[in-house]
Amino acid sequence: MISPSPSTVFTVTQLTGLIRRRLEADPQLSRCQVTGELSNFKHHSSGHMYFTLKDDTARLRSIMFSSKNKNLTFSPKDGMRVVCSGSIGVFDRDGQYQLYVEDMQPDGVGALYAAFVELRDRLDKEGLFASDKKRVLPRFPKTIGVVTSPTGAVIRDICSTLARRYPLAKVILAPALVQGPGAAKTIVDGISRLTTGTQPKVDVIIVGRGGGSLEELWPFNEELVARAVASCAVPVISAVGHDTDFTICDFVADVRAATPTAAAELAAPNVEDLAVQLNGLLGRATSAVQSRIVHFRHRMDMANSSMARAHPIVGIDRLRERLDYHEGQLRERVQQPLRKANRRLDDARLALLRIRPHEQLMRQLAVVESRSNRLREIASALLAVRRTRLSELAATLEALNPMAVLGRGYSIVTKRDGTVVTSVSHVQRGDVIGIQLQDGTIPAKVSGEKQEDDYGRPIQSKLDI
Repeated sequence: MISPSPSTVFTVTQLTGLIRRRLEADPQLSRCQVTGELSNFKHHSSGHMYFTLKDDTARLRSIMFSSKNKNLTFSPKDGMRVVCSGSIGVFDRDGQYQLYVEDMQPDGVGALYAAFVELRDRLDKEGLFASDKKRVLPRFPKTIGVVTSPTGAVIRDICSTLARRYPLAKVILAPALVQGPGAAKTIVDGISRLTTGTQPKVDVIIVGRGGGSLEELWPFNEELVARAVASCAVPVISAVGHDTDFTICDFVADVRAATPTAAAELAAPNVEDLAVQLNGLLGRATSAVQSRIVHFRHRMDMANSSMARAHPIVGIDRLRERLDYHEGQLRERVQQPLRKANRRLDDARLALLRIRPHEQLMRQLAVVESRSNRLREIASALLAVRRTRLSELAATLEALNPMAVLGRGYSIVTKRDGTVVTSVSHVQRGDVIGIQLQDGTIPAKVSGEKQEDDYGRPIQSKLDI
């Protein structure tokens, strides 16, 4: 350290360092509080705040680094009176002393801030700020209540935002003072007017005002407002001040909004977003319905195929095929013994030609005659059995033949595509149908309306032939 003497010649850097060290060594300047009006305020992109504190006769250059100002509960502005706590130092490059601010409060709010902290801690201990007491906002509110000044920008911002985003909601204003003596009472009265009666008049309430100093926002820090919000019958959105302003009302409310516009956006959905969601749901529902249609159409095709296979004509054709097979088998079984008998007869004739004695011939003739008679009896009996079976099969076939039924006065009604009509519900007025009788088909056209009997059952419609 250079000790000053009359003959000492300082460099600028040396002298500036000497002044800085002297200032930093002074206990009154290393921790001091300065009050004044903000001017030339600049919040740099780096996060640091640069400004000047001034009064009527002097100015003090000041800086508040981002690590210190990030916890400020208000937004500093030019013209605002503040109390800054920090230390005096020298910026070597400019050779200028300045205040390095560590804390900043609006001027004149020391007692108010202490009252704010005391009430905040007391209500917090009572559980008024507990997250499990926060209610969910209604998704589609029909009526939204607003407690604010009728002449301020808050109600205009809320109404314009709701008109743009969700015009279905009705807005009810409960006029109230938002600053000054007696304002807290008007805020409580506004909440009460919106919730009195057996049923609340609104689905959600927005309590708010624009930004301001701690004194201006103080009605929203009073206990009667906090308890009115906590006991409100419907969810409450607090939109008091700007993003950096916090009030007791913010802590008690179910939801805090940074601005009145943000409160309106939280209170109601955006109809455009709802339209996108509805279109998505409609697309999913359409896909699901189309999938079900394809599924049931496939089942209907399978049922039609099964019905075609079970058609009476198909069954008759199969029975005819079986009848032809059994007839062939019957003929084979009847003719086979005859062929064997003929071969044996031929063998006997050959043997007779080789034998000369007449007695053997007579004996053989007798045997042949006996066996021939026996064979005829067997063949006749077997043929009778097969004829009986054939008659039974023919009777079965005849019983299944629809043409036989037609001979008894019945008919078969078919559509133009050959589909058999089994119910009056299968035809509509104007359909062309065919009525098949025993000796031909009568074309017809349905001209009457479907009718029902006394028990609600469909009966036959009139026909044009």
